[in-house]
Amino acid sequence: MSLQIAKLILYSRRGEVREVVFRPGELNILTGGSKTGKSAIIDIIDYCTGRSECNVADGVIRKYVGWYALLFQIGDGQIFIARRNPDVGDRTNGDIYMDRGSSIETPSESALFKNTTVGAVEKFLGAAIGISENEHRPPTPTRDPLEANFRHALLLSFQDQNDIDSKQRLFHRQGEDFVSQAIKDTLPYFLGAVDEDRLFKQSQLDQAKRELRQLERQLRDADALDSSTYPRARALVDEAKQVGLIDERTVALTYEAVLAVLQRVVRDTGVRDNFMVGDGEDVLAGLRAERQGLRTELERVNAEIRSTRTFTSETSGYEREAKEQRARLSSVGLIKHGDHDSAHCPLCESQLPVPAPTVVQMQRSLQELSDQLEAVEAENPRLQLRLASLNREEADIEQRLRENQQQIAARMRENEILRVQQDSFILQARTTGKITQYVETASTADTSSGLKSAIAASRIRVAALERELDAEAMKEKLDAFLNIIGRYMTQYSDDLELEHRGSQLRLDIRALTVVADTLDGPVPLFRMGSGENWVGYHVLAHLALHKWFRQKKRPVPGFIIFDQPSQAHYPPDRDAEGSIDGLSDEDQTAVLQLFKLAADAAAELAPELQIIIMDHADLKPEWFATAVIERWRKGEKLIPASWLQ
Repeated sequence: MSLQIAKLILYSRRGEVREVVFRPGELNILTGGSKTGKSAIIDIIDYCTGRSECNVADGVIRKYVGWYALLFQIGDGQIFIARRNPDVGDRTNGDIYMDRGSSIETPSESALFKNTTVGAVEKFLGAAIGISENEHRPPTPTRDPLEANFRHALLLSFQDQNDIDSKQRLFHRQGEDFVSQAIKDTLPYFLGAVDEDRLFKQSQLDQAKRELRQLERQLRDADALDSSTYPRARALVDEAKQVGLIDERTVALTYEAVLAVLQRVVRDTGVRDNFMVGDGEDVLAGLRAERQGLRTELERVNAEIRSTRTFTSETSGYEREAKEQRARLSSVGLIKHGDHDSAHCPLCESQLPVPAPTVVQMQRSLQELSDQLEAVEAENPRLQLRLASLNREEADIEQRLRENQQQIAARMRENEILRVQQDSFILQARTTGKITQYVETASTADTSSGLKSAIAASRIRVAALERELDAEAMKEKLDAFLNIIGRYMTQYSDDLELEHRGSQLRLDIRALTVVADTLDGPVPLFRMGSGENWVGYHVLAHLALHKWFRQKKRPVPGFIIFDQPSQAHYPPDRDAEGSIDGLSDEDQTAVLQLFKLAADAAAELAPELQIIIMDHADLKPEWFATAVIERWRKGEKLIPASWLQ
């Protein structure tokens, strides 16, 4: 039961539906001109099956498609997955719809909604193709273990037009960060060199090693226990006396008595409870903050007292001056009549050279001065009262400052005592810990003979599991599988006119390349010349791999997609409506051989393998025409013209 593609479905933003129907278990050829949407198919499949970003090129497809969808065939069942096209400017969309059934009709666009998550779809597809619990553990701890998943398996099913003629990269996305290492780590699992039984045994070995380490540690502790004079136990008793855990008058003359004393110390949990003693620094900080506040308040009161005293002093000066002025003016009372002539003296009636103020004017001034003097005299008692109040407030604050200083001094003395106590508690806790470890070891030492037996049994178990998990044995198994795959590659190469034809081919999974072992030495793919060789070795390597996957029923999708495999002989700029008649005889032969190899491989592995090829070439042989599922020429494209109107 392999996962294959039954349909690729596009929904326009207006709800129109475009279906590309594929035939499971056969060679499917989609031929057409440039810019018809062929190369977008791999990106659409990649996006629908969980890729984090949509890599469909910006253009007509991204503009007019609302949802991308796939209908998978797996055994007698089908899986429908639709994912919303990201909005303009976005790279992804989390809306994904999935349905399962024996026969699923293409739903309408209105029926699509988010009913699952991208991560859930990825896990479901992994389980559907049979990916079970697995883990690759790097030989060095510089990398985390890696678990093979559906996304890793999918890398083995794509060969886009940039992959297929590359001399540096054999696998899809091999040149991206971390992808190359992920392929190297997971390929042994997909090839079957690492199976579930090995993972189970690896887990058993890990547990057995942990148990062995624990037993060995217990035995070391027991062996390191006191000699017949038990100096460690006696030293611990002395230390316990020094830190106050036991009475200094305690006497223990035998090992059993010393051990009993130490066990009593362990049972006493009071030390650990008392260990959480505060240091009093919080209280001291509060008192210091209070003192600072009192000082600030005292400064404010002192400033107000100074202002009040200054005002009082100035008022007294004014009062004195006013009284003198009033005394001088009071002499005006000698004048009997206030309506005298200002040009004559009011006393002698003589003519004045300068007119004097009238008596009325002087009396008015005297009255005003008397009113002001009364106001000042009335204000003075209130100033004295306020000054007295401020003096009392000043005295109160100074008293509180003295009390605060006393509290701080007392608190500092208490804190010093607490620190001493805390140091003592720490020493007690350390000593208690050493005594606890000694007592626990002493209890296991009694069973040291049993420990040795358990260790011997544990070592035998670890050794047995290590033999079963022998890395060399796993490597030999992997090498054997790769040799078989290399044989398939060599057989396939007989059908192509490639350089190094007839040499033994092999897959180097450490370098992720194809190597031809020639009489002059190994020749890796990047040292082979011409695009014809690069494309040919890509195609035959992946056909050989998928032949192995299908024979061993490995958890890899049952389809392989090649994009533009004829490009080395029939590039897009020489496209003549798909006809290769204009090519040289050698190029025509090479293109025919390449497609015939794919057709023969599909027939050989039917119905377990589905081969999908997108290409410009449209060949004449009947087997080719039978394999064509759609021709995208003369206006026919992935996106119908009606969608653009």
